[in-house]
Amino acid sequence: MSVETDLVTVVCVTYKSHALIEHLASVLAPFQHVVVVDNASGDGTVDAVRQHLPRATLVERAKNGGFGTGNNDAMRHVRTPYALLLNPDCSLDVPDLLTLLATLQRYPTAGVVAPQSWLADGSAQMCFRQAFYEPRLRSPYRVPDGTCSAKWLHGCCLLVRTEAYNAIGGFDERFFLYYEDDDLCLRLRQAGFDCLFEPAANAQHIGGASSTPSWKTSFRKHYHYARSRHLAIRKYLGVGAAWRYLLKTMVGGPPAAVLYGLLLQPKHALKWAAWSCSAWASAFAPSGRK
Repeated sequence: MSVETDLVTVVCVTYKSHALIEHLASVLAPFQHVVVVDNASGDGTVDAVRQHLPRATLVERAKNGGFGTGNNDAMRHVRTPYALLLNPDCSLDVPDLLTLLATLQRYPTAGVVAPQSWLADGSAQMCFRQAFYEPRLRSPYRVPDGTCSAKWLHGCCLLVRTEAYNAIGGFDERFFLYYEDDDLCLRLRQAGFDCLFEPAANAQHIGGASSTPSWKTSFRKHYHYARSRHLAIRKYLGVGAAWRYLLKTMVGGPPAAVLYGLLLQPKHALKWAAWSCSAWASAFAPSGRK
């Protein structure tokens, strides 16, 4: 076991991840420090963690608090200077972790670094970009040649400096799902920490493997995407921009859902129905106006 890995605690947040735990255990075998937070899976995930990861610190939540809340709970148990926030459907080999660690040590003002992750079909996943409110580049995603700074890093695999994470209070727990990694990176930068992308390190990301595909799951994901986007717009672009987003979605969502339904495109119909429901809920819920 590498001495450097003792500087890192691996943090995993699970939700209905039973099928992934055995493989996850093999990924985490080289690591001495592991914290798993389960978001009330109810599918045997906790039992599988106890069986395959007996040395891990296991935190069982009574209800699903979302990705950010789960990571914040886990980070309270971290005593090492670095923490690897790793999705249960993502894997990172020790040499790649050491590359990330060397990058953080080379740049002492950096608070977080992400590797290049690769999808199951062998394609490169977009792992860094500008802020969500800035214009997107029209050119296809390209893996850069060297380390670079970014305003957003993909949250599936992040090596964070524990001190920096704690300095900003971790994830904003209002983001249940989506945009929590946008917000984390932007707040780190506001606090004076850089966010780095390191293409010399590589991770494998199955993607979406922690939830069984269903119409209900898809609706919930689209719903939370729209809710989190509204929160992010309000937080970084102001109340006016947030209300414009809500009104556009409230007015345009229902007819778009009907139109796609008539065109026999149920996935698009479901998406627009979920977005419009989320917009109406955000407009009238007190939490949406905070």
